[in-house]
Amino acid sequence: MPSVQSRITHQFSLPKTSSEMASIEKFLQFQDDVPCKIRAKRGCATHLRNIAERVRRTKISERIRKLQELVPNMDKQTNTSDMLDLAVDYIKDLQRQVKVLKETQANCTCPASKSQQHSC
Repeated sequence: MPSVQSRITHQFSLPKTSSEMASIEKFLQFQDDVPCKIRAKRGCATHLRNIAERVRRTKISERIRKLQELVPNMDKQTNTSDMLDLAVDYIKDLQRQVKVLKETQANCTCPASKSQQHSC
């Protein structure tokens, strides 16, 4: 039986044959496939899914900010669900206003409105 010293020396020595090298390469490739459980610094994702999720959340946040700019009286402290409800209500109100304006224009009997309709 080999001594502890010789086993340690063998364990840390460079591979001598191509089969030893191939087995080491296979082991290293296997290590790359297994997700690593490294503790990341705050704000630094290590896994691709976590990075993709952060990108997705960032895009959503940017679009919510754009929506806040478009919809009047939307408080920045409001949660996302309430913001979306406010935006839907605002859009529905705008659609009602457009409908009323179209009906008013269609029912208008003044000569100026008739000439504008035909010129469009």
